[in-house]
Amino acid sequence: MAIPTTEQLEKINAKALVPLTAQEAFTFPAKLIGDRVIPGRFMRLTPNFLRKIAVQAQEGVSLLLDHSWANLGVMTIPIGRTYDSKMQQDGDELAVYADHYMKKGQEVAGISTDQIANGIDAGTIFDTSIGFYTTKHICSVCGNNYFSGDCSHFRGREYEGKLCIVEHDDGGLMENSLVFDGAYPGAGVVGLNQATVSNSPIKYEALSEDMKSLPSDGRVFYSFSNKTGFCGFITRQPEEQKNEQVNTLTKGDDTMTDEQKAVLAAANGVLGQVRLALGVENDADIPAKLTELSAQAADGAAYKVKVTEQACGAGVRALGDAFNVEAMKTALSHLPVTEIEKIGASYEAQAQAALGGGGRHTEGEKLDLPVGALGGAAPSNPQNTEKTPEEQRALAKEAAVAALKNTGRGNLLKEDK
Repeated sequence: MAIPTTEQLEKINAKALVPLTAQEAFTFPAKLIGDRVIPGRFMRLTPNFLRKIAVQAQEGVSLLLDHSWANLGVMTIPIGRTYDSKMQQDGDELAVYADHYMKKGQEVAGISTDQIANGIDAGTIFDTSIGFYTTKHICSVCGNNYFSGDCSHFRGREYEGKLCIVEHDDGGLMENSLVFDGAYPGAGVVGLNQATVSNSPIKYEALSEDMKSLPSDGRVFYSFSNKTGFCGFITRQPEEQKNEQVNTLTKGDDTMTDEQKAVLAAANGVLGQVRLALGVENDADIPAKLTELSAQAADGAAYKVKVTEQACGAGVRALGDAFNVEAMKTALSHLPVTEIEKIGASYEAQAQAALGGGGRHTEGEKLDLPVGALGGAAPSNPQNTEKTPEEQRALAKEAAVAALKNTGRGNLLKEDK
């Protein structure tokens, strides 16, 4: 007979009014049901309903023999109870598993629990079937309430190649029964390895009140029923399960002082924020991400130096010696690269306008700047003026200096010596 582990016995005794010893309790795991279509009945339970069933099985429902409550006139006395549950992904099927216990040496309605336990161990008692009720019924074809006047489809029939199935999305778990032929394929007593190891393990767990960060998909599933109330669930992949204590606001254990617990809680909260900011799932990924970001930052700094030099070069071409390069570099150092590029492009346009759209035309240290070039106005055509080139350059430089002073950038001009 299966003897409960220390952890299992603690959960069992949380249900028992009189604590049981490991030798008094018999425990076994069983698959309750999954989200596949039940053959011949054209119905299935949705993941939302399965999550509710998992919570209710963990709270504890009766273990019966052959749904005795459904047979009028037959006394219904539970022979055992569920005390723990889990959801796991078995290939393409999402299924609910539950752990059950019975007290050895009892006789219920003339049947010995020891005999049942021996039958389970021998494999002669193996099929199970849940008793449940449903309150929400969705048509798989139209999405309406199957039993309302808004749905005109019939289960088991095809409509434009789509099979009509009634999807049960709400309800409650009443009991699990040992039977000779269960309706749901695969439901029944399973080996301990099947109950504890998933082929594609996805752990569904209740959302704790002290959780401060979410797993990778960032989703919280909610369900509501009269029996369990409003419940939140999250899913964890295997890697996330390994880091559970970091992903949650850990409370510590009895060996830690309150001060140590507070420090640990604060550290875990900070780690959660760091993972969120960096966009990583596990603490082990943080160093690699920081290295990657450091390399990107170095590249960004080098590029900022480049565009700053280009902007200052354009400023010199537009204003000549009147442009204060060092002051401009200091001003640009506080701006993002995109703003520096805009300023550089503006100066470059002014320089091109001042130079007549071509290469640099200088006469000594003077620049050929058209009137209004730095004020944002369209440059005048140097050919359509009666002023000499020297007069045009002097006016352009005077306008550029005035424009800088009017916009509060007079500090970018060198002082006259």
